[in-house]
Amino acid sequence: MGSPNGGTHNSASEAGNVVQAQNVHGDVHIHGRTSSTSPRVVPRQLPATVRHFINRTVEQDALTTLLNGAGDDRTVLVSTVDGLAGVGKSTLVVQWAHHVREQFADGELYVNLRGFDPAAEPTSPAEALAGFLTALGVAPEAVPAAEEARAAQFRTLVHGRRMLLVLDNARDTEQVLPLLPGSPGCLVVVTSRQRLDGLVAHHGAQRLALTTLTRDEGHQLLTRYVGAERLAHEPEAVTALLEHCAGLPLALTLVAVQAAAEPDVSLDDLAADLRDERDRLDALDAGGKTGIRAVFSWSYRTLSPEAARLFRLIGLPNSPDISSTAVAALAGTDQRRARRTLAELCRAHLLTRRAGDRYVLHDLLRAYARERAHTDDTEQERTAALQRQLDHYLYATYAASQRLAPTRILPDLDYADKQLSRAFATYEEALAWWDSEHASVLAAIRQAVTIGMPRGPWLAHVAAYPFKLRGLIDEMRASSADGLKGARKNGDRPAQARLLGDLGTAHFFRREFDAAIRYTQSAAELFAELGEHRWEAIMHAGLGEIFLELERYTDAATSARHALQIQHEWPPAEAVLGLALAHLGEFTEAFAHLQCSLDLTPNEFTQGYALTNLGTAYRLAGDIDNAARTYRRAIEHRRGLGQRLGEAESLTMLGDALRAGGNAEGARETWQQALAILDQLGHPDADTVRSHLNTLDAADHD
Repeated sequence: MGSPNGGTHNSASEAGNVVQAQNVHGDVHIHGRTSSTSPRVVPRQLPATVRHFINRTVEQDALTTLLNGAGDDRTVLVSTVDGLAGVGKSTLVVQWAHHVREQFADGELYVNLRGFDPAAEPTSPAEALAGFLTALGVAPEAVPAAEEARAAQFRTLVHGRRMLLVLDNARDTEQVLPLLPGSPGCLVVVTSRQRLDGLVAHHGAQRLALTTLTRDEGHQLLTRYVGAERLAHEPEAVTALLEHCAGLPLALTLVAVQAAAEPDVSLDDLAADLRDERDRLDALDAGGKTGIRAVFSWSYRTLSPEAARLFRLIGLPNSPDISSTAVAALAGTDQRRARRTLAELCRAHLLTRRAGDRYVLHDLLRAYARERAHTDDTEQERTAALQRQLDHYLYATYAASQRLAPTRILPDLDYADKQLSRAFATYEEALAWWDSEHASVLAAIRQAVTIGMPRGPWLAHVAAYPFKLRGLIDEMRASSADGLKGARKNGDRPAQARLLGDLGTAHFFRREFDAAIRYTQSAAELFAELGEHRWEAIMHAGLGEIFLELERYTDAATSARHALQIQHEWPPAEAVLGLALAHLGEFTEAFAHLQCSLDLTPNEFTQGYALTNLGTAYRLAGDIDNAARTYRRAIEHRRGLGQRLGEAESLTMLGDALRAGGNAEGARETWQQALAILDQLGHPDADTVRSHLNTLDAADHD
């Protein structure tokens, strides 16, 4: 583990290309190199508009009126563009936002909060904030671990900017509050199926209730797809279609698409199909008959058998979206065939393709697809599909983790399906895969644990490092907790031990030290019972690092010595013991252990970190010259490897040493170099360095 908030410890959110020599996993973790990022990125995140949009003039005018009232002196929130599922809230807001986006010179941000998805978990505020921060130019590894810190950094970055924020499909006020800017110039539009009265009452938000389409508007939509002449020939059938679709744009669009695709089928026959199917999706019954299930089933029946099967299967996973590769695994077919079938579903408007080879089901269609799967497929078929998808995520996450951290200790797989196996040629390729799939991996873990799949807990353990690498600590904690629950249910003690350690790491990064100690101690005890003594040593070294953070240096030294009794001359434990002894003033022994850690460090990526630790010991000993000399070696090493955050860390510590030695100008120059890097990366440690510089400025004026 490493402190996520600076100091002499490393963390997933601090350093690029830095080995995690001190953590409860005990593995050597290599962070990816961080590229330079413009500090003034202009994000343009709005989804594409739909082709056949019924111009809701009244509602768009209402939004424009609110925009015109959003001067530079205040922020306007359109809190609830609310209404029934499928009524077109998202379509309306996105369409309107495209018309006004040029009025927001600093860009627009968009997030689907998935508040009412029937299967996938709602987007957490922390996850949404992480997406916003990276869109604004913050390096992923520089995103803070805690939600509160992410929210504060977000408010800082948007201060003084004129931006449009679209928060789509919110579940409640609590999900939205952390995502609100704190300064004027931004317009926030929130869509939800619920009235968000908390925003209205306490934040001055405006409410716009979106109703179903009028009969005339529904007729316009049908006309755009089918043509006025055809509708004029069957007025009674048109009336029946409008009645059964109940003004829902989603239902009307599916009807219109099917009518346009089959010009030889009479509209009366289509209306008869809707009349004959009396069952309704419960979520849309709401005291009236919408015919939505009938519309879906009618579209579903037009599919080829292969596409119908795939539609059913895609409804089974709980993930918010899915890649074609995961679809192929789910269906048990090759990717080329899966893509052809996906194209058929997209043509039928039963599936939407997004950028990056991602496919999305509308939540109503997901509910219907899952319903059909439970009707048309056996339990064995459904379970086999989910098992194939779980294996796909396990093999890919395993391969990504091996590429991201080659020396990490991973469990041997009991079997591997070559058809589902995955390899990554480069670090960047593995990282890109994880960035696009981590939400689906988290959903797969939760689902696997719920239905009792033995490999679910192991996927949670394998995923722990990539989650940590990207600063997704809440997600790491959630997946590890779910995995532990599943391992206990399955009686899998080796998985339990590893997940206890992962939970200790997650709580450490959250600075929840009592919980971190409790989980890590439990892991050490279980590893000892299992006879896995190397892992037992890893846990004791991790305990030592927690104690270092708590300034319990004697306890840290004791834990590190315990680890070294189990595994001699092991770099992470040597580093913990050396730092603990340096803080206790036992410098002769401290330097011996730190030098041992440096000498035994297994690869070049760890050298800068080990040198920084050694420099810290010199600084604590009052040997400022050697401290500065060692920090400079660390800076040169990290700079040569492109470790931008690591370079900034060592520069910051060099400034501390120079200031302690009375060289104020040297400290100023060094801190300015560190600040330039941290500001460029949007890293929160920039505020600490800026505070150091302000202290020097204040001293100059005394």
